[in-house]
Amino acid sequence: MQWEAEHFAAAARRLDDAVACLRAQAGDGAAALEYFGNLDVTVPQVRSWLNELVATRDFDYGVPPVYGLLFAQAWQLASSAERLSAFPGTAQRDETGWCVRRPTAWFGDTRIEADLELRAPLVVLGDLTVEGLLDDGDVSCSYLAVAGDLRARAISSAADHLVLGDIAADVIFCFTNDGSLVAGRDIVADLFVPAEHAYGHFGELRARCLGEGHRRDVIAEQVAPWLPEGYVRLGEADDPVDVHRILAEAAAGSSPVLPRPRTVAFPLPAPLAAALAAPDAITEVDLSGERLHRLPEALATLTGLVRLNLQDTPLTGLDGIGGAHRLQWLSIRKTPVESLAPLLALPHLTYLDVSYCAGVTDWPVLADLPGLQTVVAHGCRLPAEVRLTLAERLGAGLIGQ
Repeated sequence: MQWEAEHFAAAARRLDDAVACLRAQAGDGAAALEYFGNLDVTVPQVRSWLNELVATRDFDYGVPPVYGLLFAQAWQLASSAERLSAFPGTAQRDETGWCVRRPTAWFGDTRIEADLELRAPLVVLGDLTVEGLLDDGDVSCSYLAVAGDLRARAISSAADHLVLGDIAADVIFCFTNDGSLVAGRDIVADLFVPAEHAYGHFGELRARCLGEGHRRDVIAEQVAPWLPEGYVRLGEADDPVDVHRILAEAAAGSSPVLPRPRTVAFPLPAPLAAALAAPDAITEVDLSGERLHRLPEALATLTGLVRLNLQDTPLTGLDGIGGAHRLQWLSIRKTPVESLAPLLALPHLTYLDVSYCAGVTDWPVLADLPGLQTVVAHGCRLPAEVRLTLAERLGAGLIGQ
């Protein structure tokens, strides 16, 4: 159904009934109707929007998908059955599948044996199944609202999704930080990469592999163990994950996602590799913010190293740091390090920054490092007895109490 002024006027009068109908049909999943705002506020806004459309006939693409869902449900209640359309409606067929280029509503469960591309808003009052790639376009021109469940082989999302049932796909990749992916029940995927894209669910998130954050190199590390070799180029800053290939294969029914993770060798950060290549003159290495997962045994070749900055790295362990036995200054601030025990092999350590290391389980080790003169511990939950011991020994050298 292509949306016209006559539809808007009729729907505006049945919005309250539409809310009641959607709540009854969706059950607990109807909670997603309020993801974009309280319905007590939203319904009057939708009514004003519909009345304005009657007057201007100038469709506004920049509204949340709940507007389209309420409108379509209200129009269904106000219309005779023969006036309601199903797939394909105004959708156009191209070489790879179907494309929605005008604001459209499909009434009833819909199954598409091809790709589906959205370049305008689409509302489905029923379940939507796409046996291929679902590309929802861009938040500036499109959105998808589904009253039932959404199932696709692969989903590429840069717009808003509002689904009152489950969202399920083999692979889901999200792009941009403007749109959102919202399920009234579960989000289910073998590989789910929301990146910076907002997402919400009122059931469970069941993803074999989850890739989140704004850094592409971090996402690459998260997904690499779940993909065969050749799909991820670790160490590359620009587009390290071959998203197009993954989506294309999943859409064709041959998802490359592995049933269990494989072992991946992460490359050493460039500053550390350069230091190890010419170790004799190195006294300081700054690896803050680098993607360092482990300390290499070759660290022992840096015999003159006295200062090491590991801040904001993904290190969970300090095994091997004893090789840098002359180390005097060390920062592990904002790392997921779990144990400080390897620091006992550093007899010359005088300065240590452990700020915001929430994963440490053996804080008493600090009291067993006799050479310490300064401990920076902002945002740390030091046990009272450890804090007392350090305060008595270091005085003003204990920072961040």
